[in-house]
Amino acid sequence: MKPAITPADEIMRAWQAGAQFAEVDGVRVHYRVAGDGPWLVCFHGFPTSSWDWHQLVPLLAPHRRVLVFDFPGYGLSAKPTDRDYSLLRQCDAAEALLRSLGIATFDLLAHDMGNSVACELLYRIEQRETDLELRSLTLLNGGLYMDLHRPLLTQRLLRLPVLGALVARITSWMLFRRQYPKVYARPEQFAEAHYRHQWNLLLHGGGRRTLALIAGYMRERVRRGERWLGPLHRTTLPLTVIWGREDPIAVHAIAERLVRENPRARLVTLEGVGHYPQLEAPVWVASQVLPALAAAEGT
Repeated sequence: MKPAITPADEIMRAWQAGAQFAEVDGVRVHYRVAGDGPWLVCFHGFPTSSWDWHQLVPLLAPHRRVLVFDFPGYGLSAKPTDRDYSLLRQCDAAEALLRSLGIATFDLLAHDMGNSVACELLYRIEQRETDLELRSLTLLNGGLYMDLHRPLLTQRLLRLPVLGALVARITSWMLFRRQYPKVYARPEQFAEAHYRHQWNLLLHGGGRRTLALIAGYMRERVRRGERWLGPLHRTTLPLTVIWGREDPIAVHAIAERLVRENPRARLVTLEGVGHYPQLEAPVWVASQVLPALAAAEGT
């Protein structure tokens, strides 16, 4: 007997049916746009996809024109095995997509791995290597400081140069189902379909073959620490840091260090929330993001 179709399944079907694609930086990238007004661009994290924003977008779209997309190697975007998945190339792809859509000035909301891509963009702006213009930056939980980062066992193994490829090949639904919920403060708040959708998007288009390749960004964070953290600490842009306190990976001490390094940053701590505030508490996140965007617009 086939499992019954759940409301969560219908949401995912609608998500996939509404997919748009663009050829940028030599790869097919999945994106979607909702709402109207000033642009708000969202950078997702590892190992998931723009699906992470699906509960937040309806709350933001009445006020902003929201762009979400899957970085190459993630979600519904192409996952070629011969591509360079460094965060420099991920930023190249993001820049190319924005230009293809005519986006020159925008606010940026980033999470997890996407935080480091945002930092690379800050570096390029600071060095005048791009003509893109940021109005404001909002960061959700992410391992910006690798000495404080506490990755799951599977993440630690995937980032290893040789062993990572083997771990990716043997990673199973059962292992994913056991490990991934640990990032949430209350994993029971999500239906089983939620975990199945995240797994299916991870595997989509041959994702198992590129899982270890995209995990290499964690090593890159160490190598390029000053390149990325320097501009983040120096930026004078309106900077909001929204952090789930119960995150076992990107612990709250990361957010605390960031606001010490950049006193201009505004820290909002979400109690009882884990690594994915946009999924665990979307209404709460929207209630903090929208005033931050409005304030930035007035500066």
